[in-house]
Amino acid sequence: MTSRQAFLRVFPGVMVAMFLAAADQTILASALPTIASSLGGLADLSWVVVAYLLTATVGAPLYGHLGDRFGRRRMLLVALAIFTAASLACALAPTLLLLIAARALQGLGGGGLMTLAQALIGEHVSPRERGRFSGYFATVFALASTSGPIAGAYLTEQLSWRAVFLVNLPLGLLAAILALRIPLSPVAPRARFRPDFVGALLFCGATLALLYALSSGGHRLAWDSPMVVALLGGAAVGFVLLVLWERRVADPVIPVRFLKVPAIARSDAVVVCFGAALFSTILYLPLYLQLGRGLRVGQSGALLLPITLSMVCTSAIVGQLITRTGHVTIFPQIGLSLATLAFVTLGASVAVAPTPVVLALTMLVGVGLGMVMPPTQVRVQVAAGRESLGAATASISLSRSIGGAMGVAVVGAVLFALIDDADNALAMALRDVIKGGPTHLNQLSADQRGTLAVHLDGAYRVVFFVLAGIAGTGALIASSIPKLVWARTE
Repeated sequence: MTSRQAFLRVFPGVMVAMFLAAADQTILASALPTIASSLGGLADLSWVVVAYLLTATVGAPLYGHLGDRFGRRRMLLVALAIFTAASLACALAPTLLLLIAARALQGLGGGGLMTLAQALIGEHVSPRERGRFSGYFATVFALASTSGPIAGAYLTEQLSWRAVFLVNLPLGLLAAILALRIPLSPVAPRARFRPDFVGALLFCGATLALLYALSSGGHRLAWDSPMVVALLGGAAVGFVLLVLWERRVADPVIPVRFLKVPAIARSDAVVVCFGAALFSTILYLPLYLQLGRGLRVGQSGALLLPITLSMVCTSAIVGQLITRTGHVTIFPQIGLSLATLAFVTLGASVAVAPTPVVLALTMLVGVGLGMVMPPTQVRVQVAAGRESLGAATASISLSRSIGGAMGVAVVGAVLFALIDDADNALAMALRDVIKGGPTHLNQLSADQRGTLAVHLDGAYRVVFFVLAGIAGTGALIASSIPKLVWARTE
């Protein structure tokens, strides 16, 4: 199939599916304070995002294997059905606990959308041309990230936060109709596929224990409390058992065999840092803009445009450069270094920088992060080969979800721990503002608003330095990825 034929037959179907999955990870950014006000449970609010990312993490490799065995188009339709049904459950959830449960189910579908969309392109497009399509994917991902907070803010202000989930129903139907146009490739007969339920349970249990310990330590519980120590110990044991188990099974949920391939293992590690930086920024930046700068929900969503639009442009350019020049590994190094510089500058100047300067620095973050996904996807797919294309592509989605879940949990724990460090009156006022949203600021005196802003500036200074450390770690790992040598046929 030529590049043009692939674009006309395959890309529209996978584009809408990927847009759904990507937008759903950011559309809640502007709506979370409203959800907290409606359903309560402020301390557990980040789990609305973490639950989705965690199950998407488990679902991604499963769909990769299922797509390899039973056909990727067929499994894409299954993932769309689960995602759409769970979106309706989210919209109808009467409590925060049920919303988190519905989000977990939604993630089981969303993890498949991202993985299968990328694998379908790899199935129908030559390796060298995948750089171009990886750029298209990154553009769709960034556009979804752009429109997600804006759409979420608009729907929340004009209708209800529940409309944020209801909008997925017609989009899911459209994605299914377009997916039916994708050519159905023959599936080679293989041995019977045995789902790795034990691996999935070990991974979920160990990851849940780790994330709950990280999100509770220093906030709900002391770091040396028996509960936190037990959770961290249980997570460590769980991950060890997971690795031992996954090395034995034929179809592991976590493809640990890829850890032996330096190009794949290091690329996945870079994507973990990318996911942590991206999702934490998109989730917590609107909260700062609303509460620290007094912006409305709609304004804070629109002001995410600099980071997401810059990601769109950079990803598209990098995808084209990969196809034209053949260079791959240099881009994540440069991009994450730029993001590190921007986060350091934000941390140093957040208390004094005017809002336009803050937004300019977030644009630099977007430029840097936009250089990460296209080259890492290409590097992993080429290193894995066609036989393991689905599982290798799933490892990228897996890494992004792991990074996003851990980043959101860790940064949230740091932020709320710093809020709790304030004196009791200030901490209570901060929590009331977070729960009530920016309109609650109008009920405070000028002195109270000033004190709150100063404390939030101090908290976010630490948050930005933490994000700089994450991005810097990714840049160091990216510098060690083996360079890609193209075969003549590619």
